[in-house]
Amino acid sequence: MKIDTTPLRGQFIASIEKKDFTWFFNFSGNDVIATESPWRLVTPSGIIVTSEDHEQKFGLPAPVDAGGLVTKELGSAMISDLSHDQQTGDLLLRYSGDRYLQFLQLSCGYEAWRLYMGDFEYTCMGGGEFASFDRAQFTANKTANNKRCVVAERSR
Repeated sequence: MKIDTTPLRGQFIASIEKKDFTWFFNFSGNDVIATESPWRLVTPSGIIVTSEDHEQKFGLPAPVDAGGLVTKELGSAMISDLSHDQQTGDLLLRYSGDRYLQFLQLSCGYEAWRLYMGDFEYTCMGGGEFASFDRAQFTANKTANNKRCVVAERSR
């Protein structure tokens, strides 16, 4: 399956949050990438930071703030291109200056990342395959099912 990533082009990272084990990359167009899997920021100089570096001291005066380093490096830079590897499931966001934010799939069984874009959710499945869900349709079906459950409960 191919993901139409056109809507993400031209967006910048509005914020990065880590809640428990999940990283949320919130973009300027209200789209979100959520992941519990490794990610990294790469520039021509090499790897700048990874999710694995977060809160490590590495002999520094303060622990590494991985999200803060991404925000500092990319600032308001806009996504110039995106690609996803259909074999591995990796998602690569390209920025000016040959900088890449890479979301990695490292498992044959676990999901890696989720992209919430508009009304759709794209999930990188174990082994690198993708699944997509129309969230608007899911919400409509869920609302209809909830109404049926309420009616059935009242008729008891």
